[in-house]
Amino acid sequence: MGPGDPELLTLKAVRVIKSADVVFAPQAETSQDSLALAVVRNHLDLANQELVYASFAVGVDTDTVWNETALEISRYLNRGLSVAFLTLGDPMLYGSFMYVMDKVLEAEPSMPVEVVPGVSSISASAASARMPIVSRRERLAVLPSMYGVDDLRQVLTQFETVVLMKVNQKAIDAVEEIERDGGLKRCVYVRRASTEREMVVRSASDVTPDDLDYFSMMILSANRDTAVAKPIS
Repeated sequence: MGPGDPELLTLKAVRVIKSADVVFAPQAETSQDSLALAVVRNHLDLANQELVYASFAVGVDTDTVWNETALEISRYLNRGLSVAFLTLGDPMLYGSFMYVMDKVLEAEPSMPVEVVPGVSSISASAASARMPIVSRRERLAVLPSMYGVDDLRQVLTQFETVVLMKVNQKAIDAVEEIERDGGLKRCVYVRRASTEREMVVRSASDVTPDDLDYFSMMILSANRDTAVAKPIS
């Protein structure tokens, strides 16, 4: 479904969502609504489609919620209904859909599955920051945010660009320490790229606890320095 801007939905995603008998929308336990659902709401026909919320805990790895969701999806599939599971970003890049798909296929190995790729949060964040990620023969590392400062220093020596996904305070602290030591030529924090809550910060030291968000990332480089284009006013 892309990073959150409804205009970044692909034509194929819109077609699949409109044609599904049942639409599953992931919903954080702490939220009253689904971010994914907000992106596609205008494409749903709730008079003829069934909407189901799939509750999950943000930042927690557990099989329980995915087992329950997969079991519920299987019930619809075995009734001959088509099911669409909404996923922000790209479903195969740190996406919740991967876990649900695995659980469904454990129960229904012959069930046909179609994965519709989307604009990834990495692409959207780089676009929002107007910052190229890699070019020519440069290498890119994509890491979850739990990497500590020593690990991160090592990765930065091996790759021209490092992307940290789902940034937390531990990641900010590690990056800020490297930044203070002069170990970074560029550092940008992007929160909720392409949405109304988007924020772009160009130094780890300027990121406050209130700025942190599950849907965020940092783009880092120890040896690559590029000019930043001005936004269109």
